[in-house]
Parts: sequence; C-alpha cells; structure tokens
Amino acid sequence: MISETLGLRERKRLETRAQLERATVLLVAEVGLENATVDAICARVPVSPRTFFNYFDSKEDAILGMRDLPIDDAFLDQHRAATAGLPVVEQVIGLLLHVMGPAIGDTELHEARMAIVKEHPELLRRQFAQMTRMGEQLVAGVSLFLTNDPALSALPDAERDSLAELILPLCGGAIRAAVKEWVADGSVRDTAELQRRAVELAGKVITALA
Repeated sequence: MISETLGLRERKRLETRAQLERATVLLVAEVGLENATVDAICARVPVSPRTFFNYFDSKEDAILGMRDLPIDDAFLDQHRAATAGLPVVEQVIGLLLHVMGPAIGDTELHEARMAIVKEHPELLRRQFAQMTRMGEQLVAGVSLFLTNDPALSALPDAERDSLAELILPLCGGAIRAAVKEWVADGSVRDTAELQRRAVELAGKVITALA
C-alpha cells in the first residue's frame, strides 16, 4: 500500500512538472521571455508560485526542462544497455544530451522550446553550468564506459578517470559547436540530429589530433 501511494505521488509530481514546463514554454512563445512572469505561468496550470519553485529555480530552467539527474549505477547501466556497441564518444555525447534535458515527444512543444533557445542562445549557458555541477558524477560515468573498451579496460582507475576528464570537455565542446551551427543557420533541429552532428565534429577533432 505504501509503495502504491508513493507511485501515485511520483506520477502526480511528474505530471505537475510537465504542465509547468509546457505552460512556461508556450507563454514565453506568446509574450516573450521578458514579459512572461512566474505568476502568469502558475495561473495556467494552476499552482502557486511556491509550488513552481519546488520544481524549478527560474522560468529559464523551466523553459529548458532542467533537472539534475542522479547518475547512479542504475542510470548508467540503462544508458550503457541503450548504447551498447557504440563508440565511447557517441556514448558520452548521448549521456550529456540526456543530462542537459529530456527528449520531448510533443512536437509543438519541442519546436516552441527550440525557437526560444534560438532567439536566446544564452539560455544554453545554464545547461552547460549544470554539467559542470555534475562533473564528478559525469567523470565517474565516462570512466565506467571506458571499462567496456578492451584497449582501456586494463588501465588503472586513476588513469581511466584522467581520460574521462579529457573526453568530457571534448564532447561538451562538440555539442556546443553543433548548437552554435544550428542557431546560425536558423533551422529547428531535433536532439537526434544535434547528436549526430556533435559526434561528427568530435570525430573530426580526434582525427585531426591523431
């Protein structure tokens, strides 16, 4: 009975969060970032501003759907299973994009969010700051991916962690460059397309360095 209650409570929490994200994105799309207030967002759900701030630190975070995911063993095992057989760089870029924000199945909402980010690319700094906050967790995750590489699995843990420290900024920089290209050409790309371009850019850097 307790687990069932907690399950219902968690589903309700996720529903409220999704409603707040949607209300924020659509309001900003209508009236602009500067004119959208937390009070107006809350009126659309409806919830209190206090409830809003239980989920997000700011309207900017709600636009991006930002959340600090726990990168625990279960999370990493799930990601490794989903990306089994892929090169490490592709695994890492996929992990970073997942951490930066969950994929949105709602096409209308996704396009509205991407249009806002295109108009206000400074919002992406919040996502990269998020990755910095989660640095130790991400290094541990990348180091775990490296254990699957036969050429690296026998390395001492400290050396594998050092390699992970180097791979992370390369992959993060590739994502940043792919997003800049997207902003510059004015198109609306989905996460999968951004991921493919980031992997391509990271691969070119690796080839050039080799």
